[in-house]
Amino acid sequence: MLFARRRYFEDNYTYLLGAGGDAALVDPGDAAAGLALCAEHGAHPRWILHTHGHADHTGGSAEVRAALGARVLGHRGDAGLFAPDEDLAGRAELRLGGLSLRVHATPGHTAGSVLLEWEGKLLTGDTLFGLGCGRAVHGDPVRLAESFLSVVAALPGALEVHPGHDYVLRNLPFALSLEPDGAALARGRAAEAARAAGREPDPVALDAERAANPFLRLEAPRVAAAIARAAPQAVTPVARFVALRRLRDQA
Repeated sequence: MLFARRRYFEDNYTYLLGAGGDAALVDPGDAAAGLALCAEHGAHPRWILHTHGHADHTGGSAEVRAALGARVLGHRGDAGLFAPDEDLAGRAELRLGGLSLRVHATPGHTAGSVLLEWEGKLLTGDTLFGLGCGRAVHGDPVRLAESFLSVVAALPGALEVHPGHDYVLRNLPFALSLEPDGAALARGRAAEAARAAGREPDPVALDAERAANPFLRLEAPRVAAAIARAAPQAVTPVARFVALRRLRDQA
């Protein structure tokens, strides 16, 4: 089994999945980075997978597709951003040669955002980040809330989270403003140590993310109190999530 990632631009990641001689490249927003990752591991992906359609995740797909003869798979909800060769809408299971993936539709950041689950790893694109979540860009904060409260909440805690950006340190101040002595503090220290050592941060399990990420902790006393102060009228879980996202936007 092959699983590798490569950073491009400032904080984006593209991922390479391989099994049984087959491979897929996820979110090659930069063609040079995606092709270099493939070359590094001697892989020739026949598929390109999109977690969503934003250009910083799909901008290299056309060039990579042409270079490798690959097919692009993405959700039709984002076809206005990048039209895929194959639609992921309604496809909970995906078999690509030796690769078997689960697809979780999580609209909100964009209409076509999905999570990709493979071999105990969860590729979350711009839906779920370390200590945060994506903004509702080309999407809807209510649908984002519903995706978190239904789809993300139901996923196994042992899944290893692999987001589309390295945003832990960017999200850390907001998380600490809500829970100064919570699990986010240790998470931030680990990210700072990795950066100081010139290495990529280690992934964490979804349960560890649930212990530190305020968007997965609406019921935590300090998070709930902050939401109540900012939006006392927000009483449903969806409304409270939306209010928390608004607080993050204003931070």
